[in-house]
Amino acid sequence: MTDQTKPKHILPDLVEPINRYLHVPLAAFLVAGLKKTPVTPNQVTYVSILFGLAAAGAFSRGSAGAMIAGGLLLEVTLILDCADGQLARAKNCSTEWGRLLDGIAGYIAYLAVVAGLLLGLQSHYGSLAVISLFTILRAISYDYCKQFMTSLVERGVDWSREDIEGTFLKTRQKTSTLAVVYFYYLQVQRLMFRGQFSSLAEYAQQPRGEAAPAPLPTQAREAWRKKFSTLAIFWKWHGADLVLFLFVLFAVTGTLRAFLEPMAWLLGVQFALTLMIHHFLIRHETAA
Repeated sequence: MTDQTKPKHILPDLVEPINRYLHVPLAAFLVAGLKKTPVTPNQVTYVSILFGLAAAGAFSRGSAGAMIAGGLLLEVTLILDCADGQLARAKNCSTEWGRLLDGIAGYIAYLAVVAGLLLGLQSHYGSLAVISLFTILRAISYDYCKQFMTSLVERGVDWSREDIEGTFLKTRQKTSTLAVVYFYYLQVQRLMFRGQFSSLAEYAQQPRGEAAPAPLPTQAREAWRKKFSTLAIFWKWHGADLVLFLFVLFAVTGTLRAFLEPMAWLLGVQFALTLMIHHFLIRHETAA
């Protein structure tokens, strides 16, 4: 494994296994050829969106051949989704917009693929609706856990507090639909893990300028690292890319229809159990 394929994460066990061991290494070969070209990470992201839309179009046709084509196109999307971040690091040109665009691109590809499957496999609407719901919930919670655990271990601070406040200030500085959407995205995470939710109007009424809690000392951070190591066993399987890869696998093998209902049950049960285990191990999150 080269430097480009190693997970750039302080808690590498939280990286999705399907990416860590398959898509990231494959993306590294692509990045090796692109890093000395004028191609930018954002351009790679845009291309990944196009492949995702093409996969959705193929799935919408519903035939056996179209399912195989959709699966192959979707696999290219997943590889490109890993390549843009690697290319940004290789060219040392990471930006806030690029990171946000990368996240948005993933949701666009996923929603497009699901829409395509709904058109192509209309008799499986119920299973696809359940899969969509739980995949979105899993992706939201997985994103929160990666950010929360990493911030606490690396800096000893609560990432969500900083991000909510920073996003709120962006909504005050100018009219930004994207900032408003992201604010409520963070509030959904807060509701899932802390049992709290604030609208923009309610948050605006809360006291400003309070001093942030002091960072946790090194010893406390190491204690959290050990606890998170247990949680990582469960959360690392909750990223949306696992579901998309299952679509790829079952589509190219011609078994997608047969596996949709079992997938729906598996994703729902897995999510519920993982969330219960998380709250059991980290009790302060529900009481904060």
